[in-house]
Amino acid sequence: MTVPVKLDHIGVAIRDLERGRETYERLGFALTPRSIHRGSPTPGSPVIPFGSGNHCAMFHQGYLEVVGLTDPTIFSNVKSLVTRYEGAHIVAFGVASADRTYTTLSSRGIPIQPARQLERDAAYGPTGSETRRAAFRNMYFEPTAYPESRLLYIEHLTRDVLWQPHLLDHPNGVLALSDIFLCAAEARVTADKYALLFGVAARPMLEGEWRIDLAHGHVWIITPAAWARRTPDFATPPLPAPAGMGFKVRNVAATRTCLARSGIKLHDSPDGGVWIGPEQACGAAIHFSEH
Repeated sequence: MTVPVKLDHIGVAIRDLERGRETYERLGFALTPRSIHRGSPTPGSPVIPFGSGNHCAMFHQGYLEVVGLTDPTIFSNVKSLVTRYEGAHIVAFGVASADRTYTTLSSRGIPIQPARQLERDAAYGPTGSETRRAAFRNMYFEPTAYPESRLLYIEHLTRDVLWQPHLLDHPNGVLALSDIFLCAAEARVTADKYALLFGVAARPMLEGEWRIDLAHGHVWIITPAAWARRTPDFATPPLPAPAGMGFKVRNVAATRTCLARSGIKLHDSPDGGVWIGPEQACGAAIHFSEH
């Protein structure tokens, strides 16, 4: 049995959450008000306040999470991430049922943890005057088996609280989260591993690149050499890691204009889209394209 999954969200982890908010608003993302995390540190444990928070950019499909520390003295999953590097870390895939997915994957020997409850308060309504609880159930994969990212499957319990219609319009014209680029030295082996996880073949693309097409979104597995060909001027985080993320926009020309107004340096890509280097996006390379 194959569990159908979608690329749900990518989380960029930053030591200073306020700096992250300012950076991504400058890049043309309309962010939600700050929300503080609560959750179970381990499966089955009580829900407690975490020392981290986020701002999200919600799209018609998927979303971007800008996550950072708010109180370094208490528990937070973000601490270990930013200690390693600032940039894209969290790669989440959406499923309809966490429990059914866990049963299916664990029966196949996939090293996934049972679901744990997470929640946070979120501003609700066009004026943000209400507050409602956003709740979800996360299943994390063992990092030794999937070191390429903070990999998880997520079941949303309150989709209406997150995907509010007034949050879906962005100055940069983004419509959807479309791609995650995982860079790994053993890319062929890694591509086979993720193909087995998703039950979807990894298609060879250019030399050193494989792509897995999901119900929504694409997972790219790419060698360091192939990544350097795509983005020759970009620094990379410690590998393996998510080196970049891609967004579908309404009109690339309009996106260019929006970013140029903010003084963002752009790099052309062969598909007619544009790249933004990680030094301008808190460590995460970003690709904008109409495709």
